[in-house]
Amino acid sequence: MRDSGKPAARSCIVVTRFAREQPGFLDFSYRIRALAKIFQLTVVSDFPLNHAELVVEGVEYLVLPGGDGRAGWLRYIWACGKLLRARQPQCAVLLHSAVAPVALLAPGIATALYWNEHPTHFAAAPDEIAPLRRLSRFLARWLLFQGARKATIVMPIGEAHRDDLLAQGCVPQRVRLFYMGVDAAFDSASLRGLGRTPDDGLTPLELVYVGSISKERGRDIMLEALALANRDSCIARLTLVGASDDELAYCREYARQIGIDDALNVRGRIPGAEIPGCLQQADAGLCLWEDRPWWRFNPPTKLFEYLVAGLPVLASDIRTHTAYVADGSNGFIFRYDSISLAKAIAQMWHRRGDLHQLKRQARDSGEPYIWQRIEPAFLQTMEEIAKS
Repeated sequence: MRDSGKPAARSCIVVTRFAREQPGFLDFSYRIRALAKIFQLTVVSDFPLNHAELVVEGVEYLVLPGGDGRAGWLRYIWACGKLLRARQPQCAVLLHSAVAPVALLAPGIATALYWNEHPTHFAAAPDEIAPLRRLSRFLARWLLFQGARKATIVMPIGEAHRDDLLAQGCVPQRVRLFYMGVDAAFDSASLRGLGRTPDDGLTPLELVYVGSISKERGRDIMLEALALANRDSCIARLTLVGASDDELAYCREYARQIGIDDALNVRGRIPGAEIPGCLQQADAGLCLWEDRPWWRFNPPTKLFEYLVAGLPVLASDIRTHTAYVADGSNGFIFRYDSISLAKAIAQMWHRRGDLHQLKRQARDSGEPYIWQRIEPAFLQTMEEIAKS
């Protein structure tokens, strides 16, 4: 609901660029809901946004179709720039790294850029591809970084992103770190979940993974590690949340083949509001990523959700995990392979008597990531640039 004392002329346009198959929108939702408290808000997308997390009363939703591929992306960027020039809002929020070039097309309009993905994720250029395609991807990356350099404020979601933006020539005074944020509902889940301590030597650990499920995100490694950890006796069960229909079928069949179907629960995608309830029943959360260039910069949403929910994190050894997980304190770090993950599960099993302490330490380390603590500084920054 809008604040009735808010001046009607204070308008803000939020430009988004989501993947149609994207499983989660909570960090974007937090920002849209916060902005709607102080601005007359318009949210722009290239397809209709009917996800519950993104629907906010009183917000105008505008669809500007661009199409698929690089050409569709450029058409959408151009259309968004044209819209900003026509409407002349007090400020604009570019709510994804992929729409950074819009800042180049909006002279005189204050822009805040949410820097949540590294340009290599959109425009990877392996050596083996054709020279013209490599040039095209190089230019796309240049456009993205140039948009970041042009924006009034850039808001990276983590320290690795921040340091990279500075190395790419962004003005330090214009770069402000804002973590993605986790709703306080996850914190409430942590308080309820602290009572679950399977230290009787009989109750298996309950592990959970929430998010996109795919090979490059450790799908097979998780399943194989579970089989290895449970080879002599069942010490852990795993719940995967967020599977597509194809991944549901794959995981269930592979689990049957390697003999862990009784220890595995696979669920499809669920609304963000239901995630805290899933975490409440768990003892630890899993974070796995292949060592790809973009994932060296993008910390995963799930990691912070786990910590705020009081779950120790079993995390692969990429820097966007190790920056936030201290081995043996608020989680365990392992090499990106099934044997190492199985050893980490076994280590946690042997330390199950310390589970209450591990959960408490995880919860304490998650304190800086609670959105309700981040929101005031975010809104203050938006107030500042709206007046600039």
